[in-house]
Amino acid sequence: MFSRKSSLNDSRLSLPKSTDRRRFLMAASATAMLGGLLLSDATTGVADAARPTNGVRLIPNAETDLFRVRIDLDVEGNVDLAANPLVSRKSASKLPISSKAKFDYEERYRRPENRKRSVSDSAISDPVTFAERYYHEASADLNVSKLKQTRELRDLVKTTTVRRETLPEVLYANEDYFSRDELDLLHLPVSSIGVDHLLPTGEVSQGTKYRPTPESLASAFNMTSVDASEIEAEVVSITRDEAKIQFRGNADGSVDGVPTIIRTVGKLTFDRRIGVCTWLAMAVHETRDIGIAKPGFDVAATIKMLRKPMASPIGLEKKLPSVDVTGPIPADRLYVDLHSDRIGFDTLMNRDWRMMSDVPGAAMMRMVRHDRSVAQCDFRSLPSLAPGKQWTLEAFTQDVKQTLGNQLTDLIDSDERVSPLGLRVLRVTAAGSVQGVPIQWVLMHFSDDSGRRMQATFTLEADNVDAFAGSDLQLASSLRLTGRKSESVKDGSQQTDAEMAQSAENTPASTRIADAISKRAKKTEVQSASDLK
Repeated sequence: MFSRKSSLNDSRLSLPKSTDRRRFLMAASATAMLGGLLLSDATTGVADAARPTNGVRLIPNAETDLFRVRIDLDVEGNVDLAANPLVSRKSASKLPISSKAKFDYEERYRRPENRKRSVSDSAISDPVTFAERYYHEASADLNVSKLKQTRELRDLVKTTTVRRETLPEVLYANEDYFSRDELDLLHLPVSSIGVDHLLPTGEVSQGTKYRPTPESLASAFNMTSVDASEIEAEVVSITRDEAKIQFRGNADGSVDGVPTIIRTVGKLTFDRRIGVCTWLAMAVHETRDIGIAKPGFDVAATIKMLRKPMASPIGLEKKLPSVDVTGPIPADRLYVDLHSDRIGFDTLMNRDWRMMSDVPGAAMMRMVRHDRSVAQCDFRSLPSLAPGKQWTLEAFTQDVKQTLGNQLTDLIDSDERVSPLGLRVLRVTAAGSVQGVPIQWVLMHFSDDSGRRMQATFTLEADNVDAFAGSDLQLASSLRLTGRKSESVKDGSQQTDAEMAQSAENTPASTRIADAISKRAKKTEVQSASDLK
């Protein structure tokens, strides 16, 4: 099922076909569908001469740090959407989704030079927190409510770094920055680094049962945390060459603060000759609640992973690059490339920011951290000026006062600058309150020499200023005006605005006033000749 152009095409690496896949995808629970498959493995006989007579330990080879990994991921289910997740996480609509994704990459572990592993070390006692990857292939064919699309990595982001000090894994490209679609593509429900954590930590023999710890499951399934688990594993066969393990059960946890439930059943093969988990096949039924920035979902997935040691890298550099594997994750690599097709801009922002809407003349992005709204930024197009004309800072400040009206209590500061990309930027920071809640606004006016203009309005509660952490300055330095799509869209967005207005009394004050400003500002724009240089 993997690409024929790959160099790893021998028969040992051909993916096994699952005869239960179609039935599994139609079932409500993954566990019920693959139970028979696992039972057949559990009852497979093993010749006495090949079976160890004493308990053994299944320990990954401490010297093997370079792998070729291939993953097939098939998903079917529903995406849950809320009318306004800031007001209610209740599902307002469901969209059917299906996806077929393929991944083929080299993975190299990097360990501190002064750390020496012993043969008794386990994946738990000596976890890998730094790895390098080169993606030969990473692509997905998606079908969301009959809308088909394909996602794949650009060449500039195929060389990546993986950090596992916290979970889910943090990935960043070494040469460029991921788009949001690329980040979502690479977030998998299983980790090729964490798969070793499914192994038992003590001596085992055929028939030994054990329960992986919540920490082990979070590492293997790439979750932020596992709070409760009923997943049990069993060594179904063991020879001098390999050990086969099956596991099944449920686990409750979270991913980036959003509650998540998984029901899984799977098989794992550990090659005792080379000390490597070489094969994983699992079925997962995952239910995730609706988050502020992400929809919820109820999906069934089948995952097949092949993992093989490599003698030398092909895509990765043969000479180990000098890196500080114990240093902090570089903040300047954790930006995401966000863009608006309708207004026509792109920018690099902290990954807490997500583009939430993009319609003709207006767009909105929201900053969400640990499933909590921190700030909102509304963008709108402005009428163009004659080439060479510019709005003055004084005129923009006056417009801000008129827009905020009685909610304004203080103008904190104002400034103008030319961005590194050549845009003229006017910025005004204001303070006020809405229904007794202290609010801070940062309003920014962007223009170029051709007279094209746009405005960005940040809105946040005063308590979130530290978490906001200069996002306005990051926008000012990275925003670039691009071409705009001119296609008209249906009136569907107006209904969404109406629904949000009906529930406004339950919406956080900062978001409510941000929406009001975005609509009111269209009527209060200053355009007289005296406002121009």
